[in-house]
Amino acid sequence: MSRKMSERRAVRLDCRAKMVIKLRAEKCIVKTFEDIHSHELTSPLKTKMLRSHNRFHKSEGVKVLIDCFDDTQMPKSRIAKAINSTHDGVTGGLSTNQAIAHLRDKRNNNLGQEVVLVADHLQKKRSEDPNFFFSMELDTDGTFRSMFWADSRARDAYMTFNDVIVFYVTYKTDRLSLTFAPFTGVNHHRQLILFGSAQLADEKEVTFSWLFE
Repeated sequence: MSRKMSERRAVRLDCRAKMVIKLRAEKCIVKTFEDIHSHELTSPLKTKMLRSHNRFHKSEGVKVLIDCFDDTQMPKSRIAKAINSTHDGVTGGLSTNQAIAHLRDKRNNNLGQEVVLVADHLQKKRSEDPNFFFSMELDTDGTFRSMFWADSRARDAYMTFNDVIVFYVTYKTDRLSLTFAPFTGVNHHRQLILFGSAQLADEKEVTFSWLFE
Protein backbone atom coordinates (compact mmCIF):
# COMPACT_ATOMS: atom_id res chain seq x y z
CA MET A 1 0.00 0.00 0.00
CA SER A 2 1.61 3.28 -1.10
CA ARG A 3 1.54 6.35 1.08
CA LYS A 4 1.37 9.83 -0.41
CA MET A 5 4.22 12.05 0.77
CA SER A 6 4.32 15.81 0.23
CA GLU A 7 7.29 18.15 0.41
CA ARG A 8 6.85 20.90 2.97
CA ARG A 9 7.43 24.44 1.71
CA ALA A 10 10.10 26.67 3.23
CA VAL A 11 8.23 27.82 6.32
CA ARG A 12 10.87 30.32 7.39
CA LEU A 13 10.35 32.35 4.20
CA ASP A 14 6.64 31.58 3.91
CA CYS A 15 7.05 31.09 0.16
CA ARG A 16 3.68 30.43 -1.49
CA ALA A 17 4.97 29.54 -4.95
CA LYS A 18 3.58 26.19 -6.03
CA MET A 19 2.12 24.11 -8.82
CA VAL A 20 -0.59 21.49 -8.24
CA ILE A 21 -1.08 18.82 -10.93
CA LYS A 22 -4.03 16.45 -11.10
CA LEU A 23 -4.39 13.30 -13.16
CA ARG A 24 -7.67 13.24 -15.08
CA ALA A 25 -8.57 10.72 -17.77
CA GLU A 26 -4.91 9.66 -17.98
CA LYS A 27 -3.85 13.27 -18.60
CA CYS A 28 -1.95 15.61 -16.31
CA ILE A 29 -3.84 18.86 -15.72
CA VAL A 30 -2.32 21.90 -14.00
CA LYS A 31 -4.92 22.81 -11.40
CA THR A 32 -3.05 25.55 -9.53
CA PHE A 33 0.01 27.60 -10.44
CA GLU A 34 1.48 30.38 -8.30
CA ASP A 35 4.80 31.94 -9.35
CA ILE A 36 5.09 34.71 -6.77
CA HIS A 37 8.08 34.05 -4.50
CA SER A 38 8.84 35.72 -1.20
CA HIS A 39 12.59 35.50 -1.84
CA GLU A 40 15.17 35.90 -4.59
CA LEU A 41 15.64 32.97 -6.93
CA THR A 42 18.99 31.24 -7.08
CA SER A 43 21.30 31.72 -10.04
CA PRO A 44 21.91 28.94 -12.62
CA LEU A 45 25.48 28.53 -11.33
CA LYS A 46 24.19 27.74 -7.84
CA THR A 47 21.51 25.24 -8.80
CA LYS A 48 24.04 22.42 -8.33
CA MET A 49 23.68 23.03 -4.58
CA LEU A 50 19.98 22.21 -4.65
CA ARG A 51 18.96 18.70 -3.56
CA SER A 52 16.58 18.35 -6.51
CA HIS A 53 19.38 19.10 -9.00
CA ASN A 54 22.18 17.07 -7.50
CA ARG A 55 21.72 13.72 -9.20
CA PHE A 56 25.22 13.41 -10.66
CA HIS A 57 26.43 10.96 -7.99
CA LYS A 58 23.49 8.63 -8.67
CA SER A 59 24.23 8.09 -12.36
CA GLU A 60 25.42 4.63 -13.40
CA GLY A 61 28.51 6.06 -15.10
CA VAL A 62 29.69 7.74 -11.90
CA LYS A 63 29.03 4.59 -9.85
CA VAL A 64 31.17 2.56 -12.27
CA LEU A 65 34.00 5.11 -11.99
CA ILE A 66 33.82 5.05 -8.19
CA ASP A 67 34.10 1.25 -8.21
CA CYS A 68 37.04 1.30 -10.64
CA PHE A 69 39.00 3.87 -8.62
CA ASP A 70 38.21 2.06 -5.37
CA ASP A 71 39.63 -1.17 -6.81
CA THR A 72 42.99 0.63 -7.06
CA GLN A 73 42.82 1.53 -3.33
CA MET A 74 42.50 5.23 -4.16
CA PRO A 75 41.39 7.37 -1.16
CA LYS A 76 37.76 8.45 -1.28
CA SER A 77 38.65 12.17 -1.39
CA ARG A 78 40.86 11.62 -4.45
CA ILE A 79 38.12 9.59 -6.12
CA ALA A 80 35.77 12.57 -5.82
CA LYS A 81 38.40 14.98 -7.17
CA ALA A 82 39.28 12.70 -10.09
CA ILE A 83 35.66 12.29 -11.16
CA ASN A 84 34.81 15.97 -10.68
CA SER A 85 37.78 17.00 -12.84
CA THR A 86 35.98 15.50 -15.86
CA HIS A 87 32.63 17.10 -14.97
CA ASP A 88 31.45 20.62 -15.79
CA GLY A 89 29.91 21.08 -12.34
CA VAL A 90 26.74 22.74 -13.65
CA THR A 91 24.40 20.00 -12.43
CA GLY A 92 26.30 19.19 -9.27
CA GLY A 93 29.41 17.22 -8.42
CA LEU A 94 30.53 14.21 -6.40
CA SER A 95 31.43 14.73 -2.75
CA THR A 96 33.66 12.50 -0.66
CA ASN A 97 30.69 11.51 1.53
CA GLN A 98 28.67 10.52 -1.55
CA ALA A 99 31.50 8.26 -2.73
CA ILE A 100 31.73 6.68 0.72
CA ALA A 101 27.94 6.19 0.85
CA HIS A 102 27.92 4.42 -2.54
CA LEU A 103 30.73 2.04 -1.54
CA ARG A 104 29.01 1.35 1.79
CA ASP A 105 25.74 0.51 0.03
CA LYS A 106 27.59 -1.68 -2.45
CA ARG A 107 29.28 -3.59 0.38
CA ASN A 108 25.98 -4.07 2.22
CA ASN A 109 24.32 -5.36 -0.96
CA ASN A 110 27.16 -7.78 -1.70
CA LEU A 111 27.88 -8.85 1.86
CA GLY A 112 25.54 -11.83 1.78
CA GLN A 113 27.09 -13.17 -1.40
CA GLU A 114 30.63 -12.57 -0.08
CA VAL A 115 29.87 -14.50 3.11
CA VAL A 116 28.65 -17.48 1.09
CA LEU A 117 31.88 -17.46 -0.92
CA VAL A 118 33.98 -17.25 2.25
CA ALA A 119 32.02 -20.07 3.90
CA ASP A 120 32.41 -22.25 0.79
CA HIS A 121 36.16 -21.60 0.79
CA LEU A 122 36.49 -22.52 4.48
CA GLN A 123 34.44 -25.68 3.95
CA LYS A 124 36.78 -26.63 1.11
CA LYS A 125 39.80 -26.06 3.35
CA ARG A 126 38.29 -28.32 6.00
CA SER A 127 37.68 -31.07 3.44
CA GLU A 128 41.36 -30.88 2.50
CA ASP A 129 42.56 -30.60 6.10
CA PRO A 130 40.46 -32.60 8.63
CA ASN A 131 41.96 -30.60 11.54
CA PHE A 132 41.10 -27.27 9.99
CA PHE A 133 38.73 -25.37 12.29
CA PHE A 134 36.61 -22.30 11.65
CA SER A 135 33.64 -20.58 13.23
CA MET A 136 31.47 -17.70 12.03
CA GLU A 137 29.41 -15.30 14.13
CA LEU A 138 26.14 -14.05 12.66
CA ASP A 139 23.86 -11.27 13.80
CA THR A 140 20.24 -11.91 14.82
CA ASP A 141 19.11 -11.23 11.24
CA GLY A 142 21.71 -13.59 9.77
CA THR A 143 24.16 -10.85 8.81
CA PHE A 144 27.84 -11.83 8.99
CA ARG A 145 29.77 -10.29 11.91
CA SER A 146 32.99 -12.15 12.71
CA MET A 147 34.91 -15.33 11.99
CA PHE A 148 37.84 -17.34 13.40
CA TRP A 149 39.96 -19.97 11.69
CA ALA A 150 43.03 -22.15 12.38
CA ASP A 151 44.57 -24.86 10.20
CA SER A 152 46.20 -28.07 11.45
CA ARG A 153 49.70 -26.52 11.41
CA ALA A 154 48.57 -23.62 13.60
CA ARG A 155 46.76 -25.94 16.01
CA ASP A 156 49.81 -28.24 16.29
CA ALA A 157 51.98 -25.20 16.99
CA TYR A 158 49.58 -24.12 19.73
CA MET A 159 49.69 -27.53 21.44
CA THR A 160 53.51 -27.35 21.55
CA PHE A 161 54.23 -23.66 22.18
CA ASN A 162 51.25 -22.37 24.15
CA ASP A 163 53.26 -21.14 27.16
CA VAL A 164 52.81 -17.53 25.97
CA ILE A 165 49.98 -16.38 23.70
CA VAL A 166 49.89 -12.90 22.21
CA PHE A 167 46.59 -11.47 21.02
CA TYR A 168 46.30 -8.02 19.49
CA VAL A 169 43.96 -6.10 17.22
CA THR A 170 46.33 -3.59 15.66
CA TYR A 171 45.42 -4.35 12.05
CA LYS A 172 42.40 -3.17 10.10
CA THR A 173 41.36 -3.69 6.50
CA ASP A 174 40.49 -0.55 4.55
CA ARG A 175 37.80 -2.04 2.33
CA LEU A 176 35.59 -3.85 4.85
CA SER A 177 36.64 -2.09 8.08
CA LEU A 178 36.87 -5.44 9.86
CA THR A 179 39.50 -5.80 12.59
CA PHE A 180 42.13 -8.48 11.89
CA ALA A 181 43.09 -10.21 15.14
CA PRO A 182 45.83 -12.89 15.10
CA PHE A 183 46.81 -15.22 17.95
CA THR A 184 50.60 -15.61 17.92
CA GLY A 185 53.43 -17.13 19.93
CA VAL A 186 57.16 -17.98 19.74
CA ASN A 187 58.72 -21.37 18.91
CA HIS A 188 61.97 -22.90 20.18
CA HIS A 189 63.90 -20.99 17.49
CA ARG A 190 62.47 -17.69 18.79
CA GLN A 191 60.47 -17.36 15.61
CA LEU A 192 56.99 -15.83 15.54
CA ILE A 193 54.33 -18.47 14.87
CA LEU A 194 50.61 -18.24 14.20
CA PHE A 195 48.06 -20.06 16.37
CA GLY A 196 44.90 -18.75 14.72
CA SER A 197 43.31 -15.72 13.06
CA ALA A 198 40.09 -13.77 13.33
CA GLN A 199 38.18 -11.03 11.55
CA LEU A 200 36.04 -9.09 14.02
CA ALA A 201 33.07 -6.82 13.44
CA ASP A 202 34.13 -4.54 16.30
CA GLU A 203 36.16 -4.47 19.52
CA LYS A 204 33.29 -4.76 21.99
CA GLU A 205 33.25 -7.13 24.97
CA VAL A 206 30.54 -9.36 23.49
CA THR A 207 32.61 -9.84 20.33
CA PHE A 208 35.74 -10.78 22.27
CA SER A 209 33.71 -13.17 24.43
CA TRP A 210 32.49 -14.97 21.32
CA LEU A 211 36.03 -15.16 19.93
CA PHE A 212 37.66 -16.52 23.09
CA GLU A 213 34.97 -19.16 23.49
